[in-house]
Amino acid sequence: RMMHLARRIRRDHRGVAAVEFAMIFPIMAMLFIGAIEFSQALTVDRRVTQSASSVADLIARAPETGMTAAEVDGAMKIIEQLVAPYDVSRLTVKIISVRATPSGGGGMNYTVDWSRDSNGQTPYARGSTYTGYLDTSLLDKAGSTVIIGEATYNYVPLIFHYFITEAFDLKEEFFLKPRNASCVILKGVMTTCA
Repeated sequence: RMMHLARRIRRDHRGVAAVEFAMIFPIMAMLFIGAIEFSQALTVDRRVTQSASSVADLIARAPETGMTAAEVDGAMKIIEQLVAPYDVSRLTVKIISVRATPSGGGGMNYTVDWSRDSNGQTPYARGSTYTGYLDTSLLDKAGSTVIIGEATYNYVPLIFHYFITEAFDLKEEFFLKPRNASCVILKGVMTTCA
């Protein structure tokens, strides 16, 4: 009788699919949620890149006569469209004009001509040394300038915020030479490119 029962249980395949599904479902659910989270982070990162490059490009195209602080702030309004539908308050964009000046040892110093951020503030003092990453190939001679767009987005995971309790920053930097003059003049801060 026990042998007969054991043979019958061995041949009975009902419920095997349910057991397999129960074993595979958590793995598949995590892969699905991970794919959604990764694609969300990738999309936000791409928008951060677009914000840095677009604002820097708009400022680099400034007319030869320069721009006012209000015009720079107005150009930064583009980030609201680029970041939508994500939370624009988590994004900070900085625009910095950096100039190469000769140092005593034959090298170059890189000083800030002017800066503005998306909050209408001045993140770097005029004349201070720029301490961020710098593509020095764009500043090859004394007096040359570059417009730097820095964007930082404080990213909070969409679904994994239960597991990843701290937000992390997505950052991007973009470098452009001024297009219509040797520098971009910020009216009220500087009068010429010299």
